[in-house]
Amino acid sequence: MTTRGTTLKHQLPERQVLLRPMVTRRYELSVNHDICCGCSICATVCPREAIKLSPVNLEGGRIAIKPRVDINEHTCSFCGECVALCPAHALEMTVNGKPEIPVVNGNAFPYLVRKNIVNLAACLESDDTSYAEECPVGAIKVTFTEDRGVRRVADVRVDKSTCINCTRCMENGPHGAFTVIKPYQGRIWLNTNFCPSGCQACADICPSHALTYDGQKVAVDRRFCLFCSACENVCPSPGAVKVARTGFVHTPITSAAWMYAVDKLISFKEVAREYDVKSQAKRRKLMLAELGQGEPAPTGEK
Repeated sequence: MTTRGTTLKHQLPERQVLLRPMVTRRYELSVNHDICCGCSICATVCPREAIKLSPVNLEGGRIAIKPRVDINEHTCSFCGECVALCPAHALEMTVNGKPEIPVVNGNAFPYLVRKNIVNLAACLESDDTSYAEECPVGAIKVTFTEDRGVRRVADVRVDKSTCINCTRCMENGPHGAFTVIKPYQGRIWLNTNFCPSGCQACADICPSHALTYDGQKVAVDRRFCLFCSACENVCPSPGAVKVARTGFVHTPITSAAWMYAVDKLISFKEVAREYDVKSQAKRRKLMLAELGQGEPAPTGEK
């Protein structure tokens, strides 16, 4: 028998679910093992250190068992930081059965800008829909009309809940058909001189297929990298692949909790930059208020 407020943990083959029933609120946090790429961003950012990642199991340079997220039901606070930052949408959270991220709803975390805007007119000008098949997560759905045996594109839609904003459709689709904004910014380096012979673990784990293996060596297309570091986590040879996150595209935020998360995921230098941007925005707001060109600054804002 469990008491109200006790977190229940359910482990299924493809999913782990944490459930905390309260008097007025029912929290549910789940991780989809099939979607999870093992990037460890959730484990890095968790303020309670409640998330651990199992080690990868390699056989012959291939991933036999990929890393798995395990959430400690005794220490998880259901804050939602892991959900807000997951690049693959593997983590989901609901409150009273509705999607909610408490740390975002409470203005402690920003919304990461994840955009994929479809220009249907540009899509209709081309019969080439290979971009849909090339989408690494199958987020693009194309519908057709057929008239006298001639099939034409009628509509193109992107499932925002599964799109990982890899920019592949924007780069390879019809010109101007897609406008994609990645939430993460960064750089990736690949040194194949360090790669063990026949190893393609990084290509196996890459959620956007930015890393590929041609039977001889690994290659990276930096345009499609999510900067999630999943490749670096599974690489058996230190120095072969390295990822550095340099920033985020997000809505304005003033929370110390967000700055602390940025410090863990990027660097103190980036935290300082975030604070500088915030200070500049505040000074501009005050100046416009004094000139009568904007809303007056709230009382007490300095």
